[in-house]
Amino acid sequence: MSKQAGIFKSLFIRIWGMLPMFVFICLCCCAAWIYQNVEAKKATLKAQKAAQIKDEKPKTNVITLKLKPQLIQDRISFPGIVKAWVRLDVLSEVQGRMIKLAVKEGDIVRKEQLLAKIDPRDYKNALLSIKASYKAALASVNRLKELHQKQLATQSQMDEAVARMESSKANMDTAKLNLERCSIRAPIAGIVNARYADNGQYINFSDSIVEIIQIDPVKIAVGIPESDVDAVRSLDHFHIKIDALNKTFIAEKYFLSNTADTSARLYNLEMRLNNASYEILPDMFVRVEIVKREVKNGISVPLYSILTRNNKRFAYIEKNGIAQMRHVLPGLQEKWRIEIREGLQPDEHLIVMGHRDVSNGQPVHVIRTINNIEELEK
Repeated sequence: MSKQAGIFKSLFIRIWGMLPMFVFICLCCCAAWIYQNVEAKKATLKAQKAAQIKDEKPKTNVITLKLKPQLIQDRISFPGIVKAWVRLDVLSEVQGRMIKLAVKEGDIVRKEQLLAKIDPRDYKNALLSIKASYKAALASVNRLKELHQKQLATQSQMDEAVARMESSKANMDTAKLNLERCSIRAPIAGIVNARYADNGQYINFSDSIVEIIQIDPVKIAVGIPESDVDAVRSLDHFHIKIDALNKTFIAEKYFLSNTADTSARLYNLEMRLNNASYEILPDMFVRVEIVKREVKNGISVPLYSILTRNNKRFAYIEKNGIAQMRHVLPGLQEKWRIEIREGLQPDEHLIVMGHRDVSNGQPVHVIRTINNIEELEK
């Protein structure tokens, strides 16, 4: 082998030994290039996705209320109490032993109906005695008239006889009245609410026999603060709610006091309420609703749908799938509803659910549209 061939062979062997290292270096370079390309693409995709998210806001699910004009009232409510229209204690006008008590508690009585009877025997005897005296006095007057005409009796004798007769007549009338008073009768129609005497009991003058109440109609009493007196003065009818009966009635104004109670500083308002069925009882608790002012065709919205920011009130409406902010001017408030004087129009769709999660111009997804707020409970 020549010397030149030996050099070539030695070089070949050296290059062949370096070949694995060269291949490894090439593979590393390729891997690095591929990694750089992948990371660049990932960064590009991430930037594109971020830009897309920034440009497209997510849609928020909302429920809207279609606005319609309706009546809204400024109401105030006061506690009150039911009272009997008349509450009367029937007293005895004579004394004696009770021999008959004709009624019991809860009985409905007519005017002049017999309630009780006191032993009348003493009063009958007194009447008979006075009648005899009256007859004698009357006969004496008649005899003296004849004698006076014949000038056999003086005028003074005649006057004394007439005076005795008239005195006997007055005593007889009193005795008749006392005898009638032994039968105690109802001075008014009503219901026997209490009985204070029993059969066999001795009754004195002015002793209470029974209590009679009239509850058709009944009287509704309520105290009115001075700030609301002017509003009440112009009204004639009031809504009365009785929780015990779960019913609402309309009462008519009967009396408004001109002076306030010294302790509570309230003006007494009394109302008349018909009660033919006797279902309303004295001392029942009532709520009296007074309408101070009303708007017949106003736009009213749920109170919670109005938001406040920087002392300004606003709401969101939905139009063509976009939430729009509207600054509003509130008015009357009735329970959970509030009147909107400015800012909203009929037939617009107010966002009532999800409104706290939207912003002006944000796309929204309407999952439901209602015509009145009560539909949310269904």
